[in-house]
Amino acid sequence: MDIKQLQSFLTLAEELHFGRAARRLNIAQPALSLHIKALEQSLGLALFARDRRSVTLTYEGERLTQEVRAVLCALKQLQSCAQGLRRGYRGRIRIGYVGSSILDPGITMLINHYRKKNPQVDITIEEHCVNEQITLLLGDGLDIGILRAPIPHYDELHSLNATTRPLVAVLPRSHPALAGRRISLKALADEPFLIQKDPPGVGLGWSALTACERAGFVPRDIRFTRDVSSAMGLVSMGMGVTLVPETQLSAMLADIGYCLLDDPQATTTLQMCWPRRAVGTPLLRFVQDARELFC
Repeated sequence: MDIKQLQSFLTLAEELHFGRAARRLNIAQPALSLHIKALEQSLGLALFARDRRSVTLTYEGERLTQEVRAVLCALKQLQSCAQGLRRGYRGRIRIGYVGSSILDPGITMLINHYRKKNPQVDITIEEHCVNEQITLLLGDGLDIGILRAPIPHYDELHSLNATTRPLVAVLPRSHPALAGRRISLKALADEPFLIQKDPPGVGLGWSALTACERAGFVPRDIRFTRDVSSAMGLVSMGMGVTLVPETQLSAMLADIGYCLLDDPQATTTLQMCWPRRAVGTPLLRFVQDARELFC
């Protein structure tokens, strides 16, 4: 087996469609089929069940998906480390972030400030969902994770509240609630809610549902989305409403409008996490900078 075969397997496992997977990999569909066939022969396992209409993972394929993802992640970290050594960097910090945090000015200020003071440190920044970040933090695949609270407690991780922002409602441009600048969340109780698909009790999705519960209702029609950008795009198509951090106000999408909520507790908090076993001057300096900025 080789890296191209593993990349092909993981992409097809995510897409479950040969055409889309081939486009993502920028290869021809027959080449993708050859990669999958060669990997299956190498492992002695059928990884996919396919017919003319559909592609599904076999039991063996499902079991190996996470292992392949970990191998590719480790290989990426190896290549990144080697690149840093070639360039003569002294130390590195690997930062993971959830997509909606990239627009938060507090996080931008922290990283810019650190880079200016420590230009010799190689900083890599990667987008990962909550589960992936926690796995990587616990397995030495990341040094810092930037996640949306609430997150599960792990004895192996330190955490620090970074920034807390109000939630705002994102509505289709024609929605009557946009006539006022501030609304009660309960006014949206009958709307389809587009909620980020976070694990139960975790992240922005849970913060949004908690705000609805505090307003006295549970959305009757919940439609889960991969991330904030997807939710906002669906709102612009008139598919429902969503709640996002106020930092997303800078995202100027057509056919949507923003409305403030009258609930001061409707907020979302970014947390910075790092392993308790963490050592090394670059990381300790980063944590110290974060404490000075956020505390």
